[in-house]
Amino acid sequence: MALFASVVAGQGTVVSAAESGGGQAVGNVSQDGGTPSASGTTVVMRDGTRIAATVHVPAEAGPHPLIVMPGAWVSMPQDVLLDGKKQLAEAGYVVVAYDPRGFRRSGGAVDMAGPRDVADVSDVISWALAHTPADGRRVGLYASSYGAAVSLNAAAHDARVTAVAALCPWTDLFDAFVPGGTRAAPITAYQQAVGMLDGRMSPETRRAFENIASGRDLAEVRAWARARSAHTFTAALNTRRTPVFMAGEWNDPLVPAGQTGRLLDELSGPRQLWMNPGGHGDSSSREASLLHPETTVRAHATRWLDHFLLGRPNGADRLAPLLLRSRNSTALETYPSWKAMEGTPAAVRVRTLREGRDPRLLAGLDSAADSGPFPVAGLADSLGLPPTTALPLLTPPLAAIWHSDPLASQWSLRGSPRVRTRVTSTASRGTFVAYLYDVDALGVARLVSHAPYTFTGTRPGTAIDVDLRMPASAWDVVQGHRLALVIDGGDHRYTGVSPLGASMTFSAADTRLSVHTRTG
Repeated sequence: MALFASVVAGQGTVVSAAESGGGQAVGNVSQDGGTPSASGTTVVMRDGTRIAATVHVPAEAGPHPLIVMPGAWVSMPQDVLLDGKKQLAEAGYVVVAYDPRGFRRSGGAVDMAGPRDVADVSDVISWALAHTPADGRRVGLYASSYGAAVSLNAAAHDARVTAVAALCPWTDLFDAFVPGGTRAAPITAYQQAVGMLDGRMSPETRRAFENIASGRDLAEVRAWARARSAHTFTAALNTRRTPVFMAGEWNDPLVPAGQTGRLLDELSGPRQLWMNPGGHGDSSSREASLLHPETTVRAHATRWLDHFLLGRPNGADRLAPLLLRSRNSTALETYPSWKAMEGTPAAVRVRTLREGRDPRLLAGLDSAADSGPFPVAGLADSLGLPPTTALPLLTPPLAAIWHSDPLASQWSLRGSPRVRTRVTSTASRGTFVAYLYDVDALGVARLVSHAPYTFTGTRPGTAIDVDLRMPASAWDVVQGHRLALVIDGGDHRYTGVSPLGASMTFSAADTRLSVHTRTG
């Protein structure tokens, strides 16, 4: 927090590209025929970093509300939003979209939504107020993915921000990178590789990625991530009651479902979250508009900004705080909060394949239970193709299995399943992955949720109690199907620490499964 305060409060010069000798400054420009003007420019940050921006200005005389768009990790998600920036200008907004520091045409190094990124948003706002007909009393932030995380953090630190629309942001970066104490090293390596195609990492960002890959200094990673997570800055957002709209996906490999829901319940100002099927950013992509016309995330994000920046009485603020579509239904559901959606957890009676015997698992080995191919599993899921396996293929000692009786009625699972168990390992450290499946009469198992768990520093042979919260899901289990809990020794999304040759034994009597459900 101190680092954020020092950077945001620091003094710096914000000048246009023309003033710095590097491009075209944008003023209050109008053109014949009522067409908004569009220009490219460079904005120099207080630390001298040159940020590349594009600006759209309405044809009519101002002042106009301002929308600032920090770019995404890769250009594709941001391009989706930029498709509409001309329409936003036609609607009466000054729009400033820019590449975050370290990416593409901008200078500097990637700060991972840290204090320098936050200061950059403030500097871009100041530049726009000085060089365009923007109204400082009506400032919005609108972005996807990386830019969405930047926007939430920036809104907490700049009192001029009037409203935010953040599509698929992370809100707890450590939980995204190290879920269940387990390093999501393959995913972070992929993210780093993609980012380096058109980005340049800062020393702090590079060190954090290296620590995640190696497993060193995770306490340092936690502190680094905390300074880059909106969850850390909820109090500041609440002090100003900043209106916040967020969107997310149930099968997002980068943002475990439930993060944004928990932030939603911590906010006290106008707030909304829309959860949809898919992977990272799928519900707000171009394809989503074609494949799922009932899902209009981007259109609603614009209505949210229209209400709070243009003052339009469009009812965007009167919708429920939580809107969702389950992964196997198109019906829109609404709830007053994330907690109300989850309700009271219900215990599920499960038993092992061999009742009375504690399942034993060979550590470090994988089974046919799987989270689905990264990074396309989420998109496949949104098309009705969830990660699927066959329960008969999951056998000891590669998998430990518990299952329920056939359900007497449909269960609508909503929220985070929870697994409690007691495990005894022959090694001092280990990793396992828990999967929750919906199993039909033929044994076809469709994945509801999954989560890894890692323990270290344990005396071999000593039982440890595990309480594991899985990422949230919205899934309808039809009458006659069963729920199955499967635990195995690994998944391609995570880096485990189990020594080969070790084994883990799970207490059948101490294994519990609970879900949040509506029956009927």
